[in-house]
Formats: sequence, structure tokens, C-alpha cells
Amino acid sequence: MKPKIKLVGGCASSFVSEVISEHTPKSGNDSSESAVSGSAVAGALLEQFLATIIRAVDASAGIVRVLSPDGLVLRTIGSAGLPAETSQSEFVVDAGCGVCGKSLIEKTVESSDADFCMGRYGAKFFGDACKFVLAVPLGKCERKDEPAGVLTLFFADKKNISEEVKRTLVTYADLMCIALKTVWKNEDGYQTNLLAERQSIANEIHDSLAQTLYFAKIRTSLLLDALKSDNDLLAFKCAQDIEEALEGSQKTVRELVTHFRCQMDARGLKFALQKLANDFITRSNIALEFDDQVENYNLPLEYELQIFLIVRESLVNIATHSGASRASLSVIQNNKQYQFVVQDNGGGVASGAPPEGHFGLVIMHERALRIGGEVEVESLQGQGTRVQLTVGVPEA
Repeated sequence: MKPKIKLVGGCASSFVSEVISEHTPKSGNDSSESAVSGSAVAGALLEQFLATIIRAVDASAGIVRVLSPDGLVLRTIGSAGLPAETSQSEFVVDAGCGVCGKSLIEKTVESSDADFCMGRYGAKFFGDACKFVLAVPLGKCERKDEPAGVLTLFFADKKNISEEVKRTLVTYADLMCIALKTVWKNEDGYQTNLLAERQSIANEIHDSLAQTLYFAKIRTSLLLDALKSDNDLLAFKCAQDIEEALEGSQKTVRELVTHFRCQMDARGLKFALQKLANDFITRSNIALEFDDQVENYNLPLEYELQIFLIVRESLVNIATHSGASRASLSVIQNNKQYQFVVQDNGGGVASGAPPEGHFGLVIMHERALRIGGEVEVESLQGQGTRVQLTVGVPEA
């Protein structure tokens, strides 16, 4: 029986972040001002919606606001048709302001003349183009702690605000709410992934580079003590340890850079493994049999990346340390599990492989941990090495 090392991992940790955007208006010309806050995608989306709505109901201008996290003010996230000066003054209003506040609170379509708006600014607002105001709630358009929003349209003539127009605007508001929720969800997902990537980099540095440097620092203190006491033997030993630690740190930095600059094929794991196999044959002069029996991988991107890196590490070990003339890479799917097997006919564990091989095994173990995988390594002197990674398909 070959000796077996079994490395079993649990599910990867998830990182959740909450990011509240600060909204700032954009300046524009008098004829068509667009004050968009948040992402460029959300801004462009709102511009298209508002332009369509304004044309459809013969309005003069439109503005979309959402409630601030503290519930005290309504902030503009998009507008169209407003002059620049009006857009600036309307950017933030009280949550209970006029028909907009009433529509927000009562969740109903509200309309009135523009006297209240004109009175607030001591002017004619923006002239004859705005004589009447119509406010439509966006429903429960939640983003973080913002429970709702309001679509406000401005009209030159009250006769344009018919019951049919109100019903049409309710439909528009519902569609706008759905679209905004989708955009915000994608933005939040991007932020979460970005923070997770940063956390992953921090973990890698802490678990490898930081510990090695700390060891070198301790040895440096001991070296100084040895020099003060003229203990040449201890000083020589400490100097050797420091040199080895620095060499190890340099190697770790190279590995971290390689990992975080990993250029896995953008088309997915299937293409990436094929390219990996082709490159291995070209660069190592070792015959490699590649057998991929999986037609379509049903795995998240993070899973595919970690699998790719584990397989690559296994092939690098074969090319560097095994002394093999033949190797194989096979992939099979068994129910809801994938198995990736890398095998060679090299010298096995007693082939004189340097300590780096053990470090690579630890790295593979850590990567398996992140995706709930299991790595098994079987090896005997003169009989080669077999590495098997088993990964389950995560539930949706």
C-alpha cells in the first residue's frame, strides 16, 4: 500500500461589504441637464429611462430621487430636462417636501401645481415649462438602508396629467425600480469581490511572507547578541538562518506575484487546462497524456481559478523535481464531484526533492480549503507520485 497524505478542506469564507455612495450632481447646459450620481451605468440607464418617459407623457423634465440612509432627505440619482441651476438646487430636498414627500410617505401618485416649488426658491422655478408637478413612488426600491424613491415629472399644462398618464407612469416607475435594483446589485457584488480579493492577498502575505520576515527579525536580534558576546559559532548560524529566510521570502514574493497575476484562459477552466497541458509538453520534454472527460464545467470562477492553480502546481513539481519521463492529467465527473488526477512515473517522495516541494503541497492544501476540496497525494520511491483533487459542485 502506498503511503497517503489526505488533505481535507471546508467551505471558503465569504466576505460581505456595505458601500454607500456619495452622490454629486453633474453640471450641464440649460436645455438638457443630467445630474447623475452613483455609477456611470446607473446614470446612463436613468437618462435613457427619463428621456423615454418625458417623450411618452409629453412632460418638460424629470428627476429621480432616493431616500437617504437616515431617512431625512431625498437625494437625486438622475435627472433630465432640468436647467443646470434648477438641477443644483433640487439635488437634495427634505424627505417630506411637497408632493414628492407625500408620494414617498403614502406610496401613492400625487400631483399639484408648482406654486410650492416656486415659493421655496422665490422665483418662477424654470418658467412656463414647469407649472405642474407629478410624483410617482418607486415602490420598495431598496439599496442598503434606502427604503424607497420617487419619480417626479414636471409639466407645462395640467391637461397632460390624465389618469391614463398616471397609470403609465406607475408602470414606468416599477420598471425603473427593477432596473436600478439590478444595477446596484451588480455594483455591490463587484465591491464584495474586490474586498474578498484584497483579503485574499492580505491572507497570503500574512501566512507566508510575514512569518518568514518575523523569523528573520528574531534571528537578527540573536545575531547582535552573539556578536556582542564574541560567539562566532552562534553568529555564523544566525547569519545562515537569516540568509535562508531572505531567500525564502524572495521565493514567496515571486509566487505571490505569479498567483495574483495568473492569466487563466478567459474562456474557462476547460480551455485553461488544455493550454496548461500543451505548455507542459513544450517546456518540459515530458510526455503528457491529457484526458478531459467533462463536457462543461458547472463551477464558479473562484473554484475554476483554484483548481487551475492546484493542477499547475502539480505539473510544475513533476517538471522540476520528479525526474519522470511520462505523466498524465485526467479529469472525470462523478455525480456532483469533479476529480482531477495528476500522475507521473518519476522517483517519488525519496527522489531528493528540495523543501520547496513540501511548501507547494501546503499551498495546494490551502487552495483546496478555499473551495471545500480534498487533495490526496500517493507516492513511493521509484514508483512515481499521484495527486488527486476532488471538488464538489457547490449548491446554487
